[in-house]
Amino acid sequence: MYELAIRDATLVTPRGRRRANVYVQGERIAAVTADRLDADRQIDASGLFLLPGMVDGHVHFQDPGDTSREDFITGSSAAAVGGVTTVIEHTHGHPVRSVGLLTEKIEHLRRRSLIDFGLAAHAWPEEVHHCAALWRAGVTFFKVFTCTTHGVPGHDAAHLLRLFRELARLDALCLVHCEDETMTADNERALRAAGRIDPGVIPEWRSREAELTALNTMAFLARISGVRAIAAHVSQPGSVELLDRERKLGARLLLETCPQYLYLYEHEVLDWAGLRKFTPPARIRSASDQNDMWRYVANGPISHISADHAPATRAQKVEGSIWDVHFGLPGVETTLTLLLSAVAEGRLALERVVELVAESPARLYGLFPRKGSLEVGSDADMVLVDLGAERVLEDVRIVSRAGWTPYAGRRVTGRVVKTFCRGRLVAEDGRPVAEPGYGRFLAGPGARDLAETTPLAVAP
Repeated sequence: MYELAIRDATLVTPRGRRRANVYVQGERIAAVTADRLDADRQIDASGLFLLPGMVDGHVHFQDPGDTSREDFITGSSAAAVGGVTTVIEHTHGHPVRSVGLLTEKIEHLRRRSLIDFGLAAHAWPEEVHHCAALWRAGVTFFKVFTCTTHGVPGHDAAHLLRLFRELARLDALCLVHCEDETMTADNERALRAAGRIDPGVIPEWRSREAELTALNTMAFLARISGVRAIAAHVSQPGSVELLDRERKLGARLLLETCPQYLYLYEHEVLDWAGLRKFTPPARIRSASDQNDMWRYVANGPISHISADHAPATRAQKVEGSIWDVHFGLPGVETTLTLLLSAVAEGRLALERVVELVAESPARLYGLFPRKGSLEVGSDADMVLVDLGAERVLEDVRIVSRAGWTPYAGRRVTGRVVKTFCRGRLVAEDGRPVAEPGYGRFLAGPGARDLAETTPLAVAP
């Protein structure tokens, strides 16, 4: 007798689809078969598609930190509603810079997540000596900036190379935010000197050229050091093409993009001001730009899609000068919905969506096949979706503390119906239904002894 049966679902993996029944026992997928076996609980999934739970490696839940914007309870609830069953979180306001801070954060989050989570460390230019201990203690990757952002100092080329060499020695992973600090600082000085306070300063301050310059340096240093590096939130076709050239020369680069670089246009900041302030900013200027980005998502070399969920409330995004408004957008609960709609529009195959948001990031973060998979033995992280459901996205339905979405008013096709994390129903029909504390900390691949790395019970 199994604990849970999901009957007559269409299972989707990057390799195809099949109709089957899925049986869960002990938090894991115990059988996938056409046979009808006994189970304590049964769910009729006729007409629905079953996907592996999403793995989102780029979220900022601000906890501990500025929890007026988000905390782990509201953030993980929003994630669950959006079909995300694992997040890798990194908070800029209270960054993990040492093993002590990592342990404190894990303890703080003991009863605060609905879904499973890993944690990233922030790399400080003068703190390379902390990396080995942090990697062994279980961080999933190191977040790196090339320009000072959110109070985290940027790495110049010399510091970046030193860091890359150490991470390559450890075979540790890094996620690099690429904007050239000399250029962003010079742009800011000129714009402020001219008295500019209009929203149009955002794409001029955080310019295309600043992103391309930093990516060029980062990619070259990644290639000569041998580090495994993710280019964070790649925003424009030219950036994709630059990085792909370095990949073909041997750089161990992965390319992340986010829905805001597929849907939002550069000019929107003029009308929406702080509600479109994020960095790198939206880059789409034409249908051609947008089509190129979708082509790179559909066919590569984009490797995975994350939300870069960095929320603030509407009030926080509209008060004060455009210079002082928080960077960032909410997004963790709308990513999958937007991609399902892209399937309906013919931009993506559903199998590719699964690869982009589940299997590829799970592999990248050392979690596959435990996460991102529907195979026997994998954690029973599953999402049931209705590909035909149509609706209009509304602020009022947003679960994140942000309480709004930049996609409000957009008609979409495709809906997350139920989300399961290790066999437990955590969200249903747009509502979180699990209790905070169900989610477990997932130690990263560098951890040598999980029992020593955290006071929290680590999923076996």
